[in-house]
Amino acid sequence: MKKRVMIMTQFFPPETYAGANRIGPMAAVLAGRFEVTVVTVKPGYPSPEYYAGVSLEEHDAALPCRVLRAAPFRPHRGGMVFRTLREHALAARLALRAAGPADVVIASSPSMFLGPAGLAVARAKRARFVWDVRDITWGYARDIVGRASPAMAAASWALQEYMRRVLVRADLVVGASEGITRMLVESGAEPERAVTVPNGISEGMLKEILRSVPGPPETKPRPLVAYAGLIGYNQHLEALVEAARALPGADFVIAGEGPELPLLRRKARGLGNVSFPGYLRREEVLGLYRRSDVLFAQARDTPVINATMVPVKLFEYMAAGRPVVYAGRGIAVGLLRRAGCAITVPPEDPATLRNAIGLLSREPGLRRELGRRGREFVCANCCRETLMEELSLALEERFFRRGAVVV
Repeated sequence: MKKRVMIMTQFFPPETYAGANRIGPMAAVLAGRFEVTVVTVKPGYPSPEYYAGVSLEEHDAALPCRVLRAAPFRPHRGGMVFRTLREHALAARLALRAAGPADVVIASSPSMFLGPAGLAVARAKRARFVWDVRDITWGYARDIVGRASPAMAAASWALQEYMRRVLVRADLVVGASEGITRMLVESGAEPERAVTVPNGISEGMLKEILRSVPGPPETKPRPLVAYAGLIGYNQHLEALVEAARALPGADFVIAGEGPELPLLRRKARGLGNVSFPGYLRREEVLGLYRRSDVLFAQARDTPVINATMVPVKLFEYMAAGRPVVYAGRGIAVGLLRRAGCAITVPPEDPATLRNAIGLLSREPGLRRELGRRGREFVCANCCRETLMEELSLALEERFFRRGAVVV
């Protein structure tokens, strides 16, 4: 009889957000070895209206796992305090929806509050608890607060302590990057109970990009620079708008939704070379990649982000065979340098960013070479299903093989 694994997650296909892109392959790969149940919400990112024509019954019936869904959740509604309360309510809803027996319960972030909820569900079921951590969200909060008011600093400390207590009780913690795993251990997780299962790109998405996005487009009079993804605090895309202001001969597309979008629209008011198409479905994203000459990403310069964050969109960018301009520091820069596919610049520096985009606009040969390197690197090293096999094997060895003992 197969052992039973339950996954609690805020995001899941048919959504195409980074969290769903991780958990979809995770569930599929684990289902090859275990009986898998996914407890999630109805698709709601960035809004439930985008999924009005999707038959969830047909979608979920075609999966190799059972799916239990609660009401949809809109992640970016309200201010920080209100969103925190709503995320607690989300975690409680999923915990109540987690019906049936399980031998292992996996909670995946975001939201970070699924960690405590998953631990409670696991203990109620007398199951092992695994926390899959994609973002050190509580660390982001600490970086934002900095030396703010004593009340905010105390709240940040309390949040970190709350999460630390979950970490030390987990039977296994899974970091989505080496930096995340290292920080989880520094926060209290035992090294013997920590593994890294990095992000990548799924086989299906990789094949779709390779089929739909051929080599670099013909040289055009007006190069197109594109960003596709979450428009939030950590992405801090104002520098891209300022670069567009200084490069009127290039066009810029900033696609996506998020809490910072209204501010960004105001910053770009009057600029005829910047467009905001909003959230794009997968086929629309592929069309944007196909038209683009340069793909852009940025992450704020903070200790936690530098130590842990590798934006998932970078894997899609590389698969698209387009050169990347990345404004950031830390482990993401190390990945791009190994791939040899990008120009990296300091974050939040419009002048240096403008120079990098200008260079690529003038050098089609350089664009082709960087794009080729990125595509070859991601095809050889970043298949998400292969990476998820490591998690499947880790669960088998640690929890289910004869004589297995959690240290």
